Amino acid sequence: HGVRFVGPNIYGVYYTPAHMSAAFTTPYDVQGSVALASQSGGIGMGILGFSRSTNMGVSSIVGLGNKADIDEDDLLTFFEQDENTECVALHMEDLKDGRSFVEVAQRVSKKKPIVVLKAGATPAGAKAAASHTAALAGDDKVYDDILRQAGVVRARSLQELLQFARCLPMIPTPKGENVVIITGAGGSGVLLSDACYLNGLQLMEMPDDLNAAFMQYIPPFGAAGNPVDITGGEPPETYRKTIALGLEDERIHSLILGYWHTIITPPMTFAEVVSDVVEEYRGKGIEKPIVASLAGDVQVEEASNYLFERGIPAYPYSTETMVEVLGAKYRWARMAGLLNGANG
Repeated sequence: HGVRFVGPNIYGVYYTPAHMSAAFTTPYDVQGSVALASQSGGIGMGILGFSRSTNMGVSSIVGLGNKADIDEDDLLTFFEQDENTECVALHMEDLKDGRSFVEVAQRVSKKKPIVVLKAGATPAGAKAAASHTAALAGDDKVYDDILRQAGVVRARSLQELLQFARCLPMIPTPKGENVVIITGAGGSGVLLSDACYLNGLQLMEMPDDLNAAFMQYIPPFGAAGNPVDITGGEPPETYRKTIALGLEDERIHSLILGYWHTIITPPMTFAEVVSDVVEEYRGKGIEKPIVASLAGDVQVEEASNYLFERGIPAYPYSTETMVEVLGAKYRWARMAGLLNGANG
């Protein structure tokens, strides 16, 4: 009779636009633009808990289990057409048909980012997957090639899968490769530079005129170049002016902000300044990827949440995660052919 089914061995299916919660796990109803699927019930509950904790809206959460019928290809075909979904994140232990997956994912990923966490990437993990969902072990290098051909962004951990899913719909698509770091802490600037290199991001070679423009706003003992080190003793206005310059200059394509906690510019003051200037330029039709690293006392947690709520990925106590999510956006944009080698 043409009836399709999901499973067996699953926790259920959520589809928030229709207020559907067909699962034996806790209900979830925060609507958003991310669809997530997992072969594992435990990972599925992790997805649900993370979504609730971060207030990440989802369009759907799907348990795939042993995939006797519906598999990742079917989900991608559905979410490709689903106007409520802008990004798809998949946890998988195996692929039943790698060729079919590549064919579908190549088409979908040109329109919407696809993030994949391939479990069982090591011999020990592959053995565990075989007993868990009867997943067939495979050489991870082969899977890596398959996923690369498919144009998907590969996550290497559950946390990466979740953070990429959370941030990719939020970050505007970059128009070029030139990344600039603006930081109030020189040490953060060094670590952020390392993270850029490790995540395939290109730090812009600062032209003389742009270097001089930044130097107008920072003290003589600060450092332009890239990173732009405005130093720690600067007031909120210095952050405002340098970020505005970064947004205004067309040669700069993305910004990474490094903040550290001072009494001159407390965390929430920094967060309000950043969100205000970003919103001002959004109003002018200028939207660039912008992420932030916040170092300081516990108040940086509230400030990071404030920025996230306003569409700016921001992480306390880290100089890596925000660069990883920006790097993921760049990887997707390159594979989808949206950058075309633009360097400005």
